[in-house]
Amino acid sequence: MTGKRRTRSSHTAAATDKSPKASAAATSKTPKSSSKRRKKKQPQEDNETSSFQTDAIITTSESKETKVAASTKPSNHDEIVNYITKFVSATKSSSSSEKESTDFSSVISYLIRFLQKDTTTTAVNDKEQQTSLAAMYITKEDVATLLLPWSVGRLMRLAASSSSSSTSNDDDNSTTDVDALDGLAWAALSSSLNIVATASSATSVAATEESSTLQLSTSNETLLSSCFPQSTLNRLVPYAGRIAFSSSHHQPSSSSSSNDETQNIQESASTTFVHLVQRYKSSFDTVCKTLLNDVDSLLSNNPTDNNTIRPSHQVAVVQATLKKMHGLMESANPKRLFTIVCSTDVLPRLGRLSMVLPSSSLDDDEKLIQKILWDGLFHPVHHMDGFRTMGEMKIVPKVEVVAAAAAATVAKDGEKETKEEDKKGGNKTCFQAGLFQSVQTLLSSSVTTASVEDGNGKEDVISTAKLLPGIVHGFFERVREHATQSKNGGATTEADAKLQFRFWCHLMLPVLEALFGKKQQNGNEDVDNALMDAVSQTLGLVLQYDAYLPSYNDPNEEHLTYLQSVADGLVRCVHDSKTDNDNYALVTSLCNLILLNHRLLHGKLSTVTYYTCACLPQKNQEPNKLLFTIVKTYRELRAIGDFLTATRESFTKTAASQDSADTMNNILLCNNVVDSLALAYQSCPSGQLQEMWNFFDGWIVDSISTTPELSFAVQMFIIFVKSIRSDKQNSLGLRGLCEFSMNSSIAKLLHSSDIESSIHMRLGFDLCGWLVELHSRSCFWVDNVSVDGESSFLLTTSKDDKSRLNVLSYLHNTAETAAASEGFSLWKKSFLGAYWQSGGVGTEVDIGVHTSLRGSLQRLALHRIHQLHSMIYYCNLEESDEHDSKDSQSTVLTREAKMLVDFSFYIACSEAIGAAGSLSEEGDRALSSDSLWIPIAQSLPIWSHYSEHFHSELFLIWFYTSISSANSSRNCSHTSRREYATSIALTRDASFYDNDKIMTLLMHVGVKFATHKSNDDVEASSKALSFISSAPVEFIESSDSTKILAEILDLDIQTTASLRQSQNDQSVKQVLCSTRSILARVLSVAMLPSGVDASLFTKMTQHLLSSSSDDIIGCDMIYLSASSDAINECLSLCIDYYEKEDTLLQGFFSQLSNLIGDGPSFEISSSKAFLLRGVIRKLNTLDRHHSLAKRSATKSKSVYDVCTEKVLAIYKCTWRGLFSKISEANSSACVELLLASELLSFLANCAVKSAEVKESTAELLQSVANIQDSSPEAEMITACNYFLSVMAAAPDYLFECVAQEKVFEQLLGAMSSSSSFQTATPLLDAAFCSLIRHTDVDGLNTATTVLIKGEGKRQSSVFLVKTFHLIISSIKSQEQQKYIAGHCEHFLLISMDLLRERSCNVHQTQQNVSLFSRMTTTLLAKKELLVLSGREIGMICSEMTPLFHIDRVNARDVECDISVFNSCSSVVSALIAHYSKQLYGCPSPLFGLLLSLLSHVLHTNAKKGLSEKALEYSKLCELLIPHKDIFKKHVVGIILCYIKALSEGMSPITKKKLMPSVYALLDVCSDFETRQINAMIDVPSKTLFAPVFKSYQKFYQYHGQA
Repeated sequence: MTGKRRTRSSHTAAATDKSPKASAAATSKTPKSSSKRRKKKQPQEDNETSSFQTDAIITTSESKETKVAASTKPSNHDEIVNYITKFVSATKSSSSSEKESTDFSSVISYLIRFLQKDTTTTAVNDKEQQTSLAAMYITKEDVATLLLPWSVGRLMRLAASSSSSSTSNDDDNSTTDVDALDGLAWAALSSSLNIVATASSATSVAATEESSTLQLSTSNETLLSSCFPQSTLNRLVPYAGRIAFSSSHHQPSSSSSSNDETQNIQESASTTFVHLVQRYKSSFDTVCKTLLNDVDSLLSNNPTDNNTIRPSHQVAVVQATLKKMHGLMESANPKRLFTIVCSTDVLPRLGRLSMVLPSSSLDDDEKLIQKILWDGLFHPVHHMDGFRTMGEMKIVPKVEVVAAAAAATVAKDGEKETKEEDKKGGNKTCFQAGLFQSVQTLLSSSVTTASVEDGNGKEDVISTAKLLPGIVHGFFERVREHATQSKNGGATTEADAKLQFRFWCHLMLPVLEALFGKKQQNGNEDVDNALMDAVSQTLGLVLQYDAYLPSYNDPNEEHLTYLQSVADGLVRCVHDSKTDNDNYALVTSLCNLILLNHRLLHGKLSTVTYYTCACLPQKNQEPNKLLFTIVKTYRELRAIGDFLTATRESFTKTAASQDSADTMNNILLCNNVVDSLALAYQSCPSGQLQEMWNFFDGWIVDSISTTPELSFAVQMFIIFVKSIRSDKQNSLGLRGLCEFSMNSSIAKLLHSSDIESSIHMRLGFDLCGWLVELHSRSCFWVDNVSVDGESSFLLTTSKDDKSRLNVLSYLHNTAETAAASEGFSLWKKSFLGAYWQSGGVGTEVDIGVHTSLRGSLQRLALHRIHQLHSMIYYCNLEESDEHDSKDSQSTVLTREAKMLVDFSFYIACSEAIGAAGSLSEEGDRALSSDSLWIPIAQSLPIWSHYSEHFHSELFLIWFYTSISSANSSRNCSHTSRREYATSIALTRDASFYDNDKIMTLLMHVGVKFATHKSNDDVEASSKALSFISSAPVEFIESSDSTKILAEILDLDIQTTASLRQSQNDQSVKQVLCSTRSILARVLSVAMLPSGVDASLFTKMTQHLLSSSSDDIIGCDMIYLSASSDAINECLSLCIDYYEKEDTLLQGFFSQLSNLIGDGPSFEISSSKAFLLRGVIRKLNTLDRHHSLAKRSATKSKSVYDVCTEKVLAIYKCTWRGLFSKISEANSSACVELLLASELLSFLANCAVKSAEVKESTAELLQSVANIQDSSPEAEMITACNYFLSVMAAAPDYLFECVAQEKVFEQLLGAMSSSSSFQTATPLLDAAFCSLIRHTDVDGLNTATTVLIKGEGKRQSSVFLVKTFHLIISSIKSQEQQKYIAGHCEHFLLISMDLLRERSCNVHQTQQNVSLFSRMTTTLLAKKELLVLSGREIGMICSEMTPLFHIDRVNARDVECDISVFNSCSSVVSALIAHYSKQLYGCPSPLFGLLLSLLSHVLHTNAKKGLSEKALEYSKLCELLIPHKDIFKKHVVGIILCYIKALSEGMSPITKKKLMPSVYALLDVCSDFETRQINAMIDVPSKTLFAPVFKSYQKFYQYHGQA
């Protein structure tokens, strides 16, 4: 072996030098120097590395003759040989000057660059040299084996000098040239390890590789073992870590090096650390003391800001250390492992490492730390039982610091209680208690010294708090896993929940003491935030895992007392917390406590509510969630009054100032909270209505002198009034309450001398309006309502109290004054004209009403209109039809309603339309009336009855303005967003489209609005048109059709011109697409009057064809699709009116001919081809529906004749150009191929089928075959499939053009290609079925022969079974059935192979089983094709049974599992339905399958489709009942399986879902089988099954009674 090595090493040396003699000398001296080094053990660098180099070359050269790789140029090979020679010479030379020269640095740099290249080898290209040297290769591994020993030796010297310099103050006297090699040494080592270590580890995994590769792996491992013994690793690994974290290299020349060079050294050191740590052989204890300690020290010595991300090379060091720790945990002693992980040294270090990791790798690395904690602390076998038996888990600790006065008292009391509890419990102390002791020790410093002046103590507290949520999560999860593996079906028992909760109590006790017992004046904010985060996250885990529920047994309320202490402490923190702090933990903790038990914060609800409202502006999400949770909780408890009381107490506990009012007003800005309040009011018991009403009314009366609180109280009262549901039972009481408030709170609010500027008046009118609305709703349910006496009484002054303002008179006077003014008359006459003339820009109108009262009076007027609407309805019922007086009561009321509509719109126009900004700067403006148009939109169904054309148009202007506003912009005001939301809500309301007065103007105003906005605001025009294009168009009257079409056409022409000028602007393009869509939709419902002007449609057709086919927009498919739809609808309209106006169709085809041009054309643009394809396709569709048979009154030609003539002319003009482009097999010819398909499809159905068309069909079919063979793109494949499908729709014509065999071969080839890509081909399937349906036995023989030939070509079973299923589903004649019957058995066996494929993915498994089910059920139903024997039926059942083995079930997802179950159930149903007699002879396979299905259902939970599977199984069981005489003895086994599962533990939902199946199975059994079951089960099983059997007898069993 030694001689062989020397021979191969001589070859290698010859390859590394141009001179054979030099190489021989080099190789002859190498062993000698090596032996001399081993004898004298000289520390010199050259002697240390020479032996490693020679041995490495000898070892690695043994496998080079078999290594094949891409070779480079001869010059590169000579160059690498030259540099290797220089390296070997320099490392063996004893002269340090030669070794340390600049040339040596360039040699090392070149070799490092060679290692970092993409190429792997360099080869000799000279044939003679290849022959003589046996084609030797120089690989990266060769170079790495040379550099590795040198770099290790040099870095070991640096590590030694670094360690010596740390103990002495002597300076390093190294020269600059020598120090320059240090960075190269790191780069060489990291690059070499990337080659050698990666190849070694990757090759060692593959145990079945070739012998040469294994030999290479062994040599690499030998090299690494010799270079990196444990003593070397002990020195080099920590040194690499220090260099990776060092800010500057320790060498003297580093001060002048660039930052890039320093970073390269650090990255190389990090890479070296990662590789060497994998070879670090030590115990878990040693790694924690050395590597973990070193990395933690490096992190502490290199601090960063909280927002600064650590460099990737430092993160790599942390990751490698954690992976090494986790890898050593498996072999560690479990008890020792627990002690180390929970020690006061390791826990803080792990916490600091977790905080270092960047967010980009947070998931993987936090899972790694999670695994270390979970496996080290909560091993299911070694640790969890100790937690269950330890004494601490039998008691709940007390958070004494919340109530204690001094820490000493706490300590003494704690000792006494511990002793008493120990005596009482008598439990042994387990080593698991060390976890609690370590946390107590680590956090105790923050209790004794709140300021945490010691930096290390502060970091320990923060890092430990960081890990606590992960520790709690691990314990909770392991307890749940234990419950899952037990017999209770995965449900956590109450005992497990108590164990989880008490673990949390003991673990979090030091945190709570540290958080609640600190001295506030000396508190540290970082420590407080870390502790609060731990409390918040662990409380969330308690909630998530149901560790505490109020329904759990808690005799002495120990659990509740502990949580109450936590809640009290958190409320204390509320008083000290700053609302502008970004820490969400306190708010989240309060939210979790509310969800755990509302009693915890019930007495402090006002404090929590005020704090939450104060946090809303800064932290919108978490406080909003807390506030919503509070309201939802009390709503579900039917105690919403407690929340209202807390909100009122918030004002009493704080100074009733504007700041407190602004804080509480944040509730009104949370839409979800307001909606939850509204739902609470709607669902509250009727007995609570009066109590809450009195609460609000009294609140307003009591706070009448405190304006900020009064405003909030009124708004809350309005929400309450709006949300009350009025019905027959409470309507009378609600009327009384409304009248009570009018005399109480409203009287106080409206009792003011200064009406125009009083805030009270504005609030009073707001509330009064909603009281009127509720009063009107209540009157609807009251019988015998007096219109005069009761409806208007609410707004008038009562006889007893005339001091209250007469609201109705005030409203009438204000409205009449406004209507009589000159400004009102001018506004109504000229406002719309001025708006359209100004280009759609609204202006403000001075209405003469004070600003503070406009919104309130408008809302009051609208509510009065609602009230008048009801009064008019009752008046119309009372008045006779003959009563026609103008002064009738209904006429007077209608006149008043119209006046109030005018007044409401007049107020709305006081703000410019579309100019709604943020909330008014005036503090007296209510939040509910911040927009003057929203109330009008909300009351649209009422005021529209009394509106005019003017009001409808004005409203639609606002509607289009708001719907086209930039609602997504952050700069948009709150009012604009609310207006947009209101308009969107209208578009989704069906009643909006039933309003005739609005719908008659919707299209006109919308198009007019878009036309005016198209010049200045294209985006607004686009949004308005987008709505019109999607709105219903059935409301368009026939008289308006042509007018609307003309308006849209003018807008389209204008937009097209703008598009040419704007150079393809995207916004203008969207406008154009919308106009085309509107044209298409209007044309589809247009009703043309008689004598319509054909010039409009001629102009429309000409414009659409010319603008769509030019180059202004290119081949934008969205635009072309919209244009094509408009053109097609225009064609359809021309055909519909052909009998009356035949000139329309002639004009259309004339414009179409102008588009194509005269004479044959060899080129046609894709846009023109797209439009032509749409026209021809429309004609094909109409032809299939027989819509082309209409004839003109003046001409004898029918539409069909005209279309045939025109299509034939289009074919002659375009075919050559189309075919030439398709023949190029270009991916851009998809549109041309689709057009050719439509042309040939239309001509194939014509009466005249020329030989030229048939020849063109054959040529195109051949071109499509060529395209399919050239692996085209997906779009081209779809076009080819479409061509085959449309031609197959005319099978007789297709077989005249091409032979049947060729057609079937091409079609099946396309289907096979698509099947290999696992894509659905509905077009090809339909084409194949069409051909099979219209062919004879010869054609069927041809198709089957092609299919069988494909089986020999290794076609997939999926394709064969799918195709054969299409065949048997399509054949109709008896001759076809007789022929195909001979192949059914063969393909049935192929379909069974689909169930045996285990290598396919989940989706493919689902498809295979579904295809097998369809194939089998079809064959079972068609006995004329195949009659199955008992053996074949048994095979079918036996092949389906393995599908429900546990390993195959776990590999499927939920959707796939349900599909497989349903597919197998359908097969079983078909077997029982069609082969019941055959099943009598072989029932065992059937019931074996039924037993597997039942077992599968029993192991399925609700999240995995339990309901669907149980339903299918019950259907199968019911199918057995008609055959009970034969199957009754086989059902016993299935019932026993159910009883066994019942005794082992079955979830209630599973039992409920399977009850119909069990009933059906019991119905199959006779008395004998029932007694047999009773004899075979034990006593506990009888106890469990007895209720099931009794319910069967009671609800299901037939007793023969009517």
